Amino acid sequence: MNNDCGVKNMKSGMILVLIALVSGAASRCIAFAEPSLQGVGRGPISLPRDPELEQQSRHSLEVARYYFYKRKPSKDDKAGLERLNKAVEGRLQEILDLNPTFGKADEVYFLLGEVYLRGSNFEDAAKSFNRVVKESPDSQFAGDARKRLSEIEAQGKVRKEG
Repeated sequence: MNNDCGVKNMKSGMILVLIALVSGAASRCIAFAEPSLQGVGRGPISLPRDPELEQQSRHSLEVARYYFYKRKPSKDDKAGLERLNKAVEGRLQEILDLNPTFGKADEVYFLLGEVYLRGSNFEDAAKSFNRVVKESPDSQFAGDARKRLSEIEAQGKVRKEG
């Protein structure tokens, strides 16, 4: 009795298993490399954020929020309001310059738009609000940003971006 036939079948079966494993691994590698094949609910892979820089940015945002909402000069003090707006704007710009991938960038851009709006700088306000709407459409600030944009456009201060 010749046993070569059983060995040949076993070898061809192992080859088929290896081919299946390799092709399966290759398709997983392709799916991992191609963001559109990642599936629902998975965004693009990004580098982890620097925790120290995030903490510093959060602190700067808290300070900017405090000065924007709590510190109000008297209504007659236009120079005081202008100084306050410049201080808040500087703090927010510093966050964006030092940490462009900040986890709360949507809030930074929204608050920056509010500062520009309060200072009657409608063009820059519209740019900031547009950035919130386009880059963070699911943000809690997106609805308010859309509302501010439509108010600015309704007043004819800027033309609608398309």
